[in-house]
Amino acid sequence: MSASLSANTTTSLLSASATTKFESAGLKVLSETLGRGGPIADRRNTATITWVPMTGDKFTRLLAEIEEVGNLLDLERLFEQIAETYGLTTVAYLGAGIGKGEQQREPYVAATYSLDWIERYKAERYVEIDPVVQVGMRRMLPIDWRDFASPTDRIRNFFGEAKEFGVGRRGLSIPVHGRRGDRALFSVTSSVSDRDWRLRKKHSMRDFQVLAVHVHAVLLDLEGAPIPDVRLSPRERECLLWIAEGKTAWECSVILGLSLHTVRCYLESARHKLRASSNTHAVAKAVKTGLLWTTP
Repeated sequence: MSASLSANTTTSLLSASATTKFESAGLKVLSETLGRGGPIADRRNTATITWVPMTGDKFTRLLAEIEEVGNLLDLERLFEQIAETYGLTTVAYLGAGIGKGEQQREPYVAATYSLDWIERYKAERYVEIDPVVQVGMRRMLPIDWRDFASPTDRIRNFFGEAKEFGVGRRGLSIPVHGRRGDRALFSVTSSVSDRDWRLRKKHSMRDFQVLAVHVHAVLLDLEGAPIPDVRLSPRERECLLWIAEGKTAWECSVILGLSLHTVRCYLESARHKLRASSNTHAVAKAVKTGLLWTTP
């Protein structure tokens, strides 16, 4: 099995079902897939655990790198860069509900875990007890792995094994919830001390949350249904143009002589049309497709 991300080792996600359907059946499908050795993307972990506080420029460059991801090899390099930038031990992504056709029932897993741990995880069907998956996919807020209440002996052994196979002792998972039932879990681990881990979370939590949303968004582009023919209204285009200039929604309202509520409605409509997760993502998609400068 190749240790790199490739078209042969990576497939798409669980079906784009409603939230209730995912909660009742999605984890069962995920368990069955990973338990039988289903599709998974991985690479050997080479990240260091030296940490330095993130700067705005580095964070901005990471966001730019995410927007440039065009294939699975780019995703591998992106995860490596995130791990190196933040001094993480591992970076992992689990997505569900954004595939196409038959691939909709398959989970999408990309991680910097070792191949040995991947094989062990599947052979022991750890997805059935892994609290990161079982709890994290249902959460709305980030969850620190140490907050899992009253772990059983089997779960304690599970985390002990994970550590032996190179997964960091400290972990943080960021849930992402899409508008069409798609869900994702972006997880990072580190092996630093408790004190350093608290500092890291304090300084980098915002970064991790934004990165999680943008990684999920780019995978929607790569593996999800294509964006239909989009036509922005003149006001939607104007609002996005000013957002592209670095203006806030309030500043846009002043410039355009509109209420803040109206500007927010135009931006929300544009995001919906472009299937974007944020205003920045909407601007990037509009620029890529030439919509910002297209005459209506």
